[in-house]
Amino acid sequence: PGSEVVLATAAATVFSVFYGYEGGIVGEIPTLDSDAGLSFGPIKIPIEVMDIKGLLNVPIAERCFGGSMVKLFITAAVFSAINFLSIVGIASGFESDNNVSWSAPRELIAQGVSNIAAGAVGSAPVSGSMSRSLVSRMTGATSKLGCIITALLWIYMMPYMSVMSPTPKAALSAVIVSAVVKNVVMPKKLLALKGTDFIVGVGTAATTAITSPTLGFGAGMVMYIVISVAAGKDSKKKVA
Repeated sequence: PGSEVVLATAAATVFSVFYGYEGGIVGEIPTLDSDAGLSFGPIKIPIEVMDIKGLLNVPIAERCFGGSMVKLFITAAVFSAINFLSIVGIASGFESDNNVSWSAPRELIAQGVSNIAAGAVGSAPVSGSMSRSLVSRMTGATSKLGCIITALLWIYMMPYMSVMSPTPKAALSAVIVSAVVKNVVMPKKLLALKGTDFIVGVGTAATTAITSPTLGFGAGMVMYIVISVAAGKDSKKKVA
């Protein structure tokens, strides 16, 4: 299973190379020098640990937040909340569909440690993704070993990933869409919600689809708080 994903991506890359595809492509993938990286005996990992000065230099704050570390911190906190909710959704979904047990504290610790390591080497934040998880399942991954193999391949195949540079982004997007379209067209778990949970769920989903996950998360939180406060006032009036 999943061979169609590899074949479709390879075919799209070949088409892009030989027919001069003019749409969006993956583009240049940064690589380290052959001498760079961490060595553990015969094992060499192509990553470079940043020094303290490098960690304290946060150019993204200047590019995206007007130099404000406060805005950067708030955005990072919101990202962390959304990311953990995403992890909860992924893990609970796999538990019900594939009987894969999970632990919220374990996942939270794993995400925290992963992001500390990501910051130490200047990587992008580590996050969970329902689409990537569904793609992994679609390609036949059935255990935690699939995640480990994916991570190791990313590390050790990085010097050769330039072969993916001409891959059309549309092809990669199509793979993700094919993995999630069933749950988008017929969101059984969302439709199974009742009362205020259904209202908050539909409102959050609609806002996320129209705007972004961050705004969708915020809108969902606001709707939940407003509805909870209103429901609390109504219950007090009935008691009175």
